Order: sequence, then C-alpha cells, then structure tokens
Amino acid sequence: MYGPHRPLGPIGSNVIVPMQTTSSGMTVTMNKVQPGQDVLDFKGYFKVETFPHNSVIYRPGDTQDRVYLLKAGRVRLMRVGKNGMRSVTAILRPGDLFGDLFRPDGTAIEELAIAAGEAEVWSIEGRDFRAQLEARPALATDVIRAYAERVRALQKRVLGLTFKEVPARLAETLLTLAEAHGERCPHGGEMDLRGITQQDLADLVGASRSFVSTLINEMKRDGMLGNVGRILCIRDQKALRKIASKEK
Repeated sequence: MYGPHRPLGPIGSNVIVPMQTTSSGMTVTMNKVQPGQDVLDFKGYFKVETFPHNSVIYRPGDTQDRVYLLKAGRVRLMRVGKNGMRSVTAILRPGDLFGDLFRPDGTAIEELAIAAGEAEVWSIEGRDFRAQLEARPALATDVIRAYAERVRALQKRVLGLTFKEVPARLAETLLTLAEAHGERCPHGGEMDLRGITQQDLADLVGASRSFVSTLINEMKRDGMLGNVGRILCIRDQKALRKIASKEK
C-alpha cells in the first residue's frame, strides 16, 4: 500500500517522489533513508508516463527490457491467441510490478499489457533494476516474494479449474477482486467493484461471458450481488465464501 499521497513530477520527467512504497513493501526514494527499510535510490532511472484508457503499454513480440511499476490506475495483463482472441490473466493495482523481469536474453514479450482507465506507470531499464537487486539482497527478496505471490494466485486459479465448478470459481474470483480492488460501497452494500467487466470475470474464471452473466444475475436475485449503474456491488461476502468453498 502507498503512504500519504504526494504530487508527482511532470509526465515524462525522471523525477521520483520521495517515499513511495509498493505493495510488496519496497520503498522508492530520492534521498531519504527510513530505518529498517531497504531503500531504492532510483533518481534519474525511472521514466514516468500516463497511458489513456485501453492504450497498449507493451504487446507480444516487443523486445524492450524494462520493468514497470503501476503508480495509479489499473492495468490488464492479457494473453492473445493465434486467432487474435484476448484473455485477461491479471488485473493489477497500484504498487504492482509487471513486465517480464527474468525473460531470457533475446526473447520477446508474450503478454499484452493494457491500461484499464487512465494509468500512471513508472518504468526502468531492466539492467538498472537488476543492478539494484544485486546490490540490495533485501530488495531482491521483496521482488521474489511479489512474483511468488503472483505464481500462487495462478496456481490457485488452476486448482479452481480442476476442483471447482464455475459458480464456486466465480464467487472466489469476486472475493479476490474485492480484496484487491474493492471500494467501500456507499449504497448499503459491502464492497464496490468499479471498472471490472463481465468479460474480465469470464476470462479469470475460465467460462463464457454469457454463463457468467447468468450466474451474476442469479447472485443478484439471491441478494449476494447488486449494481449501481455499471458498478458491481458485493452485498454478502459470507454467502459468496460459502459458495467459493464448494468443490466438485
């Protein structure tokens, strides 16, 4: 999580605001050291960019060696099939690192990264970031931990595909998204999921959009979900947890 909001440097500048902490516990600073924390002196390394909604940050086939940090907004990571169809594999929140840090030399990126709404992204040359990792073992541990968490999330999804029916997978996905992206609902519900589409849910669950839409309508009738305009509202997390716990 981030600390108190601070203004950023101008877009495209390499100005990094002091004391920005990523969700993996890393602290980005220009010149101020905090006791007990591993500090990155990235002054002059980061490129700061703002991407409009649906703009491409990188695409399959790109060969640039960069590491990305999402500062504000959301980013969808997607895989593209041979027929051009896209499938969402992750929805990132501020503080998440992305980009293939450990991609073998000379190989191309395989995933597509797209801004979901306006997104502010900091990026750094891969060689510069790896040099920081080599110089700071505690930082390297933080990065490994962050990547391990993402691997565990993918493993959880694979196990869900094996052991759970679609309703249980959908309930589990809704709870996971609420934890990562949810906002307190001002309309009497528990959590709002803004900007999460039914296609996102279908991709993450591994089911058709039409089937997921049917399940969402059933959950609405049962009082577990609601909506205000296009915002999906979770009204009963306890009931969703009960469904998510069911196996085949």
